[in-house]
Amino acid sequence: MKSIFAPSKYMILPVLLIFFISEVIAQETVTGSLFFNGINRTYRLRLPENFNKDIAIPMVLNFHGFGSNALEQEFYSGMNSVADTAGFAVCYPQGIANAWNVGWSFGSSADDVGFTSALIEDLNTQYGFDKNRIYSCGMSNGGFMSYTLACELNNKIAAIASVTGSMVPEKIGGCKPGRPIPVMEIHGTADSTVVYKGSLIAVGIPEVLNFWKLNNGCDATPVKELVPDIFAFDNSTAEKYTYVNCTENNEVIHYKIIGGAHSWPGSIIQIGVTNLDFNASATIWKFFKKYSLNKPTNIVESTTTKDIRIFPNPCYDEVTIDMGLTEHAKMYVTGIHGNMIKSLSLTKGQNNINTTDLPAGMYIIHINGVKESKSYKLTRI
Repeated sequence: MKSIFAPSKYMILPVLLIFFISEVIAQETVTGSLFFNGINRTYRLRLPENFNKDIAIPMVLNFHGFGSNALEQEFYSGMNSVADTAGFAVCYPQGIANAWNVGWSFGSSADDVGFTSALIEDLNTQYGFDKNRIYSCGMSNGGFMSYTLACELNNKIAAIASVTGSMVPEKIGGCKPGRPIPVMEIHGTADSTVVYKGSLIAVGIPEVLNFWKLNNGCDATPVKELVPDIFAFDNSTAEKYTYVNCTENNEVIHYKIIGGAHSWPGSIIQIGVTNLDFNASATIWKFFKKYSLNKPTNIVESTTTKDIRIFPNPCYDEVTIDMGLTEHAKMYVTGIHGNMIKSLSLTKGQNNINTTDLPAGMYIIHINGVKESKSYKLTRI
C-alpha cells in the first residue's frame, strides 16, 4: 500500500530544490525534538523575525503528506512567507515512517494525537504561544491528520484546514467533536490519490462537508462564489462554497478545484495540475485568524503596534495592509520604474486591498502618513 501516497515523479524537482535551499531555510527555522512514548519525535518550527516570548502569538501545525516529510512540507506549502509577514509561527511535525496514524491499516501506528497534544504543550512552554490560537492544516495524509485532531483534540485546536485530505470511512462514524469546529477543505476534482468522490481509504468530499455542516449547525445549502480565473494556463478553475449561519459563527468552507490534481494551490512547485488562482497557505491563514478557542465568533486581531505590516507577500488576489495605530494615510502603488498604477486611502487597523487588477510582477507600495512616508516592495504572483 506504500505507493498510495508516495511522491510521484513530479516530486523529484521539489526534493532537489529542497536540498539546494535547505541551508537557507535552516538559518531561519528551529529544529527540535520531543521524546514521546519511547521515541524521539522531531519537528521544524518557523518563528517570525524579532520573536518575543512575552507576546503570545498564534501557531499553525502544518502536517506533511504520506511519504513526504517536514522539510518538504515546509518548502512545498510555502507557508513560511505568509507566517513571516502575518506574524504567526508554523510547526512542521515529522511523522513516524513519513506517515500519520489516521486509522488506516497501513502507514503509521504511532499515537499521533497524543504526540500532537504533548508537542503543543511543549512548544507553548518553550515559546509562550497563544494557547487559544493553535490551528492545524496539512497536505493529503496531513489533511486526514487535521480532521483526526478536529475529532479528538479540539480542546487544543481552534480550527483546521485540509488540502487534498479527507476522513477515513471507518473513523467518520466515531467522530464526536462535541462542539462546532471551523473547517476548510481544499480539493481537486481530478485528484487520483484521494479521490474527490471517495474510495476505500477516503470518504468522498461531499460527505465530509455534510458531516461538518451538520456538526456545526450550518445552513443546508452553501453560498457559491467563483474564484477569479487569473491564471488561465493552469488547466483548472476554482469555486468557493461557504456554509453559513453556523452555530457561534463557525464556518465550513470548501475550495473546489475543477480539474485540480493532488496538489497544493499556489505552490511554486506544480505537481500535476496545480491551481494558481489563489494561494492555499494565505487562504488558510485568512480563515484561521478569525477563530479562537476562547472566542469562536469571528474575532478580529488586536492591534498593539505602530509598525506597518503588509501580508501575505508575495500575494495573489488580496493583500492586507495593517496600519497599526496610524489613524490614516494615503497609499500609492507604482511599478518598479516609478509609473503610477493606483492610489487609495488607508485607515487605522487592517485594510484588505484587492490585487486582482495587478498583473504578476514586482511593485512598490508608498504609504504617506501625516508624520512620515515609507515604501515597501510587493510581489504579485
